[in-house]
Amino acid sequence: MEDPVEINRRIERLVKRVRRRDDYGKLLARGDVVRRVADVDDPDGWRVQIKRQARSDRIKVRTGQTEGRLWALVQGPIHEAQQDENDRYFRLLDEIKIRADGNGHSVKVVLHDGEEVVVKCESCGALGYGDAAAARFIGGAAVEEECPHPAPPDAGGAGWLAP
Repeated sequence: MEDPVEINRRIERLVKRVRRRDDYGKLLARGDVVRRVADVDDPDGWRVQIKRQARSDRIKVRTGQTEGRLWALVQGPIHEAQQDENDRYFRLLDEIKIRADGNGHSVKVVLHDGEEVVVKCESCGALGYGDAAAARFIGGAAVEEECPHPAPPDAGGAGWLAP
């Protein structure tokens, strides 16, 4: 069983890091960013700013506006290093789901950044944390303790990813 204090520290660091990012930082970290037009003072300026920053970093991006949303996407193929990170992340998610299901939890992803993830049980609110980087680390009540309010098993398979 992992140290609950360490799990909480890791979750707090992840949340702080993700909250600090501006839209361009989110674009670099995830490959995309979406904002409501109503939340941006100058939609055209937002797109120009994203493109200017990407140009200075020599990154190709596409930006647009669709149905009240502004968006930006990094263009081009996924690099091998990024694909390896994605593969490690999805293997980690599979392991977390197996452990959580085994304890009666019905978890959804609530925060993801790179190879780190926080999941939450929909029935009892228990959290779980995983980090697929170098030394695989998984812990938290959602993967280590029995759920006090277990839900029936999800027959859908992929329905555990939060929208």
